[in-house]
Amino acid sequence: MRKIISIDVGGTFIKYGLVDEAGNVLCKNKMETIQKTAEGFVNELCEIANLYKEHKDILGIAISMPGFINNIEGIPLVCSVLRFIEGYKLQEELSLRTNLKVRIENDANCVALAEKFSGNAKECEDFICITIGTGIGGGIYLNNKLIRGKQFKGGEFCYMITKDKAGYQKLNENSSMTALIKMYKEYKKISDTEKVLGSDIFKEAEKDENIKAIINEWYGNIARMIYNVSSMLNPEKILIGGGVSAREELISELQNALNEIPWWKHVSCTIEKCKHENDAGLIGAAYNFINP
Repeated sequence: MRKIISIDVGGTFIKYGLVDEAGNVLCKNKMETIQKTAEGFVNELCEIANLYKEHKDILGIAISMPGFINNIEGIPLVCSVLRFIEGYKLQEELSLRTNLKVRIENDANCVALAEKFSGNAKECEDFICITIGTGIGGGIYLNNKLIRGKQFKGGEFCYMITKDKAGYQKLNENSSMTALIKMYKEYKKISDTEKVLGSDIFKEAEKDENIKAIINEWYGNIARMIYNVSSMLNPEKILIGGGVSAREELISELQNALNEIPWWKHVSCTIEKCKHENDAGLIGAAYNFINP
């Protein structure tokens, strides 16, 4: 069976490996995202491709990365964690240097594609993926088709606006892991520069009711996002991905928060975790390559 070199680019790490046409991750590894220029970044991707040059059955290179991605020309239009790559003809340049076909897609869209390919949405024609990490990402699959939007900005739930006492907030500012960490730091009066892991917050909440209340507020923010998305798009399922999806209690806590919304019963849908977790970017990028 032929293989795809699949690369999942993040602001902190680049995950990479080989994925076959059936969606099986055959091998994988990761490295830090350290380059600060487009030239250096492309060189880094070429080095990854060279790791697999001995394989004779490589179809090409598939890339998942954050931001607004012109998936037709393979150009990152906006990429807040890798500003130097914005507007760069990445697909064209990487193809020229490696002599391989290259396809690029938004990371949250790749999560949705992975779930459709061989995950918890395999039998669904209408579903939504919401990824919760440094920011909020979204993939919309309606009428058995990924919705990218006219300007490749479909599913960018992070820009949805909510309102609090201080004024307007984007969902990124109250529903992401970054937001939870900020809420925790404000409560503990910890410096913005001090490193705090989300897992540490959940662990401390087991003994501190005030921190548990902060987490419950955060769950409520996510629940309102789910409610809004479900009321607008009426999907069969909403799948939750990102690092936090590894937590066993995630879905039950979100269900509790959703049930507190009086109108949830009128617009409800099934809430589940994404199946593929950390491999979703690799699998979804490969699926996008196989099924452009």
